[in-house]
Amino acid sequence: MNILITGSNGFVGSRLMWFLEEKGHQVWGIDNSDHCLRDKHSNTINGDIRNIEDLEKIKDKDIDLIIHCAASKHDFGISNEEYYSNNEFGTEIVMQFAKEHDIKKIIYYSTVSCYGHKAVPCDETGLLLPDNEYGASKLAGEKVIEKFVQNDTSMKVFFLRPSIIYGPNNFANMYNLIAMQHRIFWVTIGNGSHIKSMVSLENLIDMTYWCVDRFKPGIQIYNTLDKPYLTVKKLMQIIASHKGFSMPTLIVPLSLAIGIGKSFDILAKILKKDIPINSDRMRKFATSTEYYSDKIREDGYVQKHTVEDQLSETMKWFIEIHHRRAELDIH
Repeated sequence: MNILITGSNGFVGSRLMWFLEEKGHQVWGIDNSDHCLRDKHSNTINGDIRNIEDLEKIKDKDIDLIIHCAASKHDFGISNEEYYSNNEFGTEIVMQFAKEHDIKKIIYYSTVSCYGHKAVPCDETGLLLPDNEYGASKLAGEKVIEKFVQNDTSMKVFFLRPSIIYGPNNFANMYNLIAMQHRIFWVTIGNGSHIKSMVSLENLIDMTYWCVDRFKPGIQIYNTLDKPYLTVKKLMQIIASHKGFSMPTLIVPLSLAIGIGKSFDILAKILKKDIPINSDRMRKFATSTEYYSDKIREDGYVQKHTVEDQLSETMKWFIEIHHRRAELDIH
């Protein structure tokens, strides 16, 4: 199969490029950044999915499937306009390209943020009520695709909705938690009894590949998450069970943590820099994100990698880069 991956230099997209090639597929990628945390695939072109002319550079590759990973998703420094420009308008252009070149198969990486933060567990039947611009813009991307499918009933689409994605080479939420537990003294927020949904990169890649042979007309929707669903306390205990990591020594109430975070919000605005501590991250850390992904398992997917093994691999990588940075500081 000939496969186009958008966002092919990103954390997920770059792994997909090599994984799918190893499975015998022909892969091409497009990314608006030349920076890649792992080896950049030679079939990646520099281009913007919002520019149809950039996508047309791949028109002669006879694409069978588009895996649409490209998105604006960072916590800091992204305006509302940029979210919608990339996640909604960019998806519109990708779908126009698909229509013009008769590409019928699409896998769209969406997010559980489309549901918003629920007070109760949420599966694929949950109401779509995003409470941040990232979730709203990704849902807008889903709506764009829905319109194309309504006009062409032969299209075959998967919406995959992951939560926190973690693994080696990712410097986001899980990295920050591991980094905090690597310190001798650190602080946590609340008692950690709430669920934090997450998925390892390797399990997400496996779920994606499971979908490749199961296309059918219309849209299929799956939450893509690891099981078991862990509480924050259990997650921290797994991390602390490894040499060099520990449990928190001080628990701070959420209200106090948000107040502290707001002072860092002001500092971040002054410095125009993303600071690891801010009020939004404090709030997110202590908020339950309990989403269910039983549907994909009921339909036949079998999880290959345990949470413990994937966290262990992530911490090995963390220790390696921590030592490399320490050596550079010495020299």
